Amino acid sequence: MKAIYITEQGGTEVLTFGDVDDPIMGDSEVLISIKAASINRFDLYARSGENKVPVNFPRILGEDLSGEVIDASLVGLQQGIIPGDRVVVDPRIPCNNCRSCKMGEDENCLDRKDLGYDLDGGYAQMVSVPASNVYHIPAELSYDEAAAIPIAFKTAWRMLVTKAAVKPGNTVLVHAAGSGVGSAAIVIGTLLGCRIITTAGADWKLEKALSLGANYGINYEKNQNWAEEIYDVTAGEGVDVIIDSIGQPVWKESMKSLKKQGRFVTCGVTGGHKAELHLGQLFVQGYEVMGVGGFSSSEFGTIMNLVNAQKLKGIVGPTFALSECSKAHETMESRDFFGKIILTP
Repeated sequence: MKAIYITEQGGTEVLTFGDVDDPIMGDSEVLISIKAASINRFDLYARSGENKVPVNFPRILGEDLSGEVIDASLVGLQQGIIPGDRVVVDPRIPCNNCRSCKMGEDENCLDRKDLGYDLDGGYAQMVSVPASNVYHIPAELSYDEAAAIPIAFKTAWRMLVTKAAVKPGNTVLVHAAGSGVGSAAIVIGTLLGCRIITTAGADWKLEKALSLGANYGINYEKNQNWAEEIYDVTAGEGVDVIIDSIGQPVWKESMKSLKKQGRFVTCGVTGGHKAELHLGQLFVQGYEVMGVGGFSSSEFGTIMNLVNAQKLKGIVGPTFALSECSKAHETMESRDFFGKIILTP
């Protein structure tokens, strides 16, 4: 089969498009013909070695994928998965044996495997994955939309629901509207009845965010002191929750924007990881500062229930052929996109 793989870490030049052996289906696995894969920031880290992401070589990259079932093991068949089914894959595979897994806290699994790092992933024409990680998708959902869901929606859901415990009527500030997580947070927050304020560095991204349900957009390139704008928009109250993947550049204004008992949740530091924290402000205002801290299988199950009820779908951005993977990675690095970047084999 054709695939994108790496034998070393580095720039986009290490991405090799070529022939590799077809995957062999395991005893509890499902063999899938991949129809679409989406790119995550994690994929770039695995390729470049940034943030010390460990990779065993050679490795087919790619966490997120959707496709059609080619074959299913007995375990897969027992789970109702048959050839021809349209599916999406949860790319985080817990061991199901450690103490955390047995306690239902597989986000803390000690021996988790990830597609695209520990195991071959979605930048290919086929993949074999555990049947327990395979979810059906509705006929109304395109393969591109399905591939745009897993990591972005798992992250946004965990931030909004598991960590921040948002309620209908909460005002949520979502940074980086054009990112996979940012765009997912906008649609999830809207579904949950939240008022969404979002930021981006380009007006065209804010226009797209408003079309997804955001109530107000702020261009932080045009307004460096955007916390003042937040207070104008919220009648002096500030926001209940902040969803952030940028880090240092937005930290100061974010802390200014939180109302009392506000919650700040981070899932990334693409702009820098060092920030000053005023502990007095923390205890007086009752702020909570949290990290996403992993993902659980049950959260993805809840998301997929909403997907199959046609209440959520992935946000598709630029699309590239698998052979154009280098261009797709360069596009993510440029940040000149909105939603999820898609690869099609």
